[in-house]
Amino acid sequence: MENTKVKGLLLIWNSENADWNYKEACLKVKNGKKYETDWRTSRKNEVEEKTEVFLIKIGEEPKGIIAHGHVTEEPYLEDERYYINVEFDKILDYENEEILKQEDLMLKFPEQKWSPQASGIEIKETILPELKKMWDELVKKDN
Repeated sequence: MENTKVKGLLLIWNSENADWNYKEACLKVKNGKKYETDWRTSRKNEVEEKTEVFLIKIGEEPKGIIAHGHVTEEPYLEDERYYINVEFDKILDYENEEILKQEDLMLKFPEQKWSPQASGIEIKETILPELKKMWDELVKKDN
């Protein structure tokens, strides 16, 4: 049996949770820099460096995918929780830019969980190519 690795992760961020300085991260990426941070994950197996990640904003509207990046360090245990290091290469300003809306994603890809209870769930391999295409088209419009 082939050893399959996760090809994409869906990370979650609730804007009501102040653990992440979104504005600082967004500004840094807008200024042409990459933004690296640690992120809590429920998935600890089959995640390796360069695994693609999408960050979905939940909680208050607007809800949807606001960022993209890659894993830079495989899952590690800290204070009884698993984390990965992520480098975001694009973070959208959800207050002023179009995002991939959660409701649209739920309609287009009903087989994927778009409001997970835990961060770091696998993005189904069957939808990942189309999701990447949608993201690429969206961020091209913003440039």
